[in-house]
Amino acid sequence: MYKNLFVFLCCFLSFASYGATDDLIVDAQDVFSAANIVCSGISDEISKVSNVSKVNTVVTAVGTVAATGALYAGIQKSQEEKEIDELVEQICAAGGCTPEGVESMSDEDFFYKVMRPMAQIVELKEHLKKSKNLGNWRTGLMAGTIGTNVASAILSGVNKNQSDLIQHIQACNEAMRSVNSVSDKLRRQGVSPLEYPIVKRLDSIKTWCNSINVSDVEKIEKRMTGVMGTSIAGAVIGVAGTATSAAANSDKYMDEKNRINLTEQEKKKKDNLNTAANIMAGANIVTGAVETGLNISLINLTKKLIKQAEQCEKVFE
Repeated sequence: MYKNLFVFLCCFLSFASYGATDDLIVDAQDVFSAANIVCSGISDEISKVSNVSKVNTVVTAVGTVAATGALYAGIQKSQEEKEIDELVEQICAAGGCTPEGVESMSDEDFFYKVMRPMAQIVELKEHLKKSKNLGNWRTGLMAGTIGTNVASAILSGVNKNQSDLIQHIQACNEAMRSVNSVSDKLRRQGVSPLEYPIVKRLDSIKTWCNSINVSDVEKIEKRMTGVMGTSIAGAVIGVAGTATSAAANSDKYMDEKNRINLTEQEKKKKDNLNTAANIMAGANIVTGAVETGLNISLINLTKKLIKQAEQCEKVFE
C-alpha cells in the first residue's frame, strides 16, 4: 500500500514539475515578446538626438568662426584708428584745423602747418576707408553670430525635452525586470537551455538590455538646456555687439571732416565703442566654444547610448 502511494506521489510531482516548467516557458516567451516590443526603436530615437547635435555642432562652429573673424577685423580696425588719430593730430597741430588758427599764422607757418598737412588728408581718407571696411566686416560678422546662435537655441530647444525617450527606456527597463524574474525562476527550476532555447535568449537579453540607463538621457536634457542657454546668451551678445560695432563705424567717426573736428570726449567715446565691440566679439567666441564643446559631449554620449540600444535590439533578431 505504501509502496503504491510512493509511486503515485513521484508521478504526481513529476507531472507537476513538467507542468510548472511548461508554465515558465510560456511566461518566458511572453516576457520575451513584451521586451521585444518595448525595447525596440530606442536606437532610432537616440539617433535623432545625435543628428541634431551634429548639425548644431556645425552651426555653432560657424558662429565661432564668424565671431573670430569679427574680433580679428576689430583688432585691425583698432590699429587703423590709432594711425588715423596720429594723422589727425598732425594735420590739426598748432590750430591748423580751425579758421582762427589759420588767420593768425605767418606765411611760413601756413605752409608747414596747413598746406603740408593738407597733403596728408589723402592718406587720412585711405586709412578711414580701410577702417570703415573693417568696421563693416566686424558688424556683418557679429550679425552672423546672431543667426547661428538663434539657430542653435532652436535646435537645442526642440530636443531639450526627451520625456518620450525617457518613457520608452523606462518601459524597456520595466520589461527587463520581468525578464530577470522569469530567468531566475527558470534557473532555479533547472530548465536546460539546450532543451529550451528561450532560456538562452533571455540570458542574452539580460546581458545586453540591462545597460540602457534613464539617467544618461537626463544628462542629454541637461546638456541640451546648457546649449540653449548659452546660445541665447550668444544671441544677446551678438545683437549688442552688432549695434555697438555699427555705432563705432558711423559717419560721425568715419567722415574725414567730422573726424578732424571730434572733441576729446567724442574721441574717447569712439575708442570705447570699438573696444566694447571687440570685447563682445571675443565673448561670442567663448559662447561658441562652450556650445560646440557641449554638442561634442552630447554626440559622444548619444554614440554610447546608440551602441547599447543597438546591441539590445540585435538580441531580438
